Amino acid sequence: MTNGWTGKIVRINLSSGKISFEDTSKYKKFIGGMGIGYKVMFDEVPAGTKPFDEANKLIFAVGPLTGSGAPCSSRVNITSLSTFTKGNLVVDAHMGGFFAAQMKFAGYDAIIIEGKAKSPVWISIKDDLVSIEPADFLWGKGTRATTEEICRMTSAETCVAAIGPAGENLVPLSCMLNSRNHSGGAGTGAVLGSKNLKAIAVEGSKGVNIADRAEMKRLNDYMMTELIGANNNHVVPSTPQAWAEYSAPSSRWTAARGYSGALLKVAQSKRVKFLREIKIPLGSGPINPSLI
Repeated sequence: MTNGWTGKIVRINLSSGKISFEDTSKYKKFIGGMGIGYKVMFDEVPAGTKPFDEANKLIFAVGPLTGSGAPCSSRVNITSLSTFTKGNLVVDAHMGGFFAAQMKFAGYDAIIIEGKAKSPVWISIKDDLVSIEPADFLWGKGTRATTEEICRMTSAETCVAAIGPAGENLVPLSCMLNSRNHSGGAGTGAVLGSKNLKAIAVEGSKGVNIADRAEMKRLNDYMMTELIGANNNHVVPSTPQAWAEYSAPSSRWTAARGYSGALLKVAQSKRVKFLREIKIPLGSGPINPSLI
């Protein structure tokens, strides 16, 4: 596994403190972050495991296009057991921002987190240097304050995925945030909290191997043309579709008392109409563009 892949996975055991490295090649049939994450969960997490059990795992994984500049390739896939679905199914959350690209630039296709720390910790990853650091002084802080503290200790280029008090207190719907990007939909923040893991900080200085850069650029240009010309009337970048589009009385959002009037005003606003008219592309390079 060469071009697009780093060929390396880091495994971090919070119970023992052991950090080890593995070859990505055994997952070559499972292309992409989602495939790697589900395969690890299938192979390594016993049936009947609960989300907050020590045996549960969190897998941060990216695909071969991540960090290459390809449109819509900016997200990291986070796989674990759901904290709120019936039967605690294996699920995946997706997080935007620079975290995925920094993972790849640091040299990793996936980060496997297992076990449970005895006290609050955070994980530092800077290229080949991976360590588990004490986080007692961060516990209780929000995601923004946590990010600022870790960046002071590392660098402004560090990308930090952190949980706040909700994750620490195992709120089932809690998520991780890096910058203003969140890992919604799976309760991954609560799983981090159950492992006493406050944050993961990643910074990389490496690149991504591309076999044919000229052809890659041609394909990127083609994809961007297709995205810009696509019908994006039902998507408003960086915002919940619900508040921008679902203004009908039958909407699951407007059914809530007090929401209908406010949502209708937003849906009819000049800003939303402008975004619909110009048909903004959904994503490009390491981060998704947004005008709002």
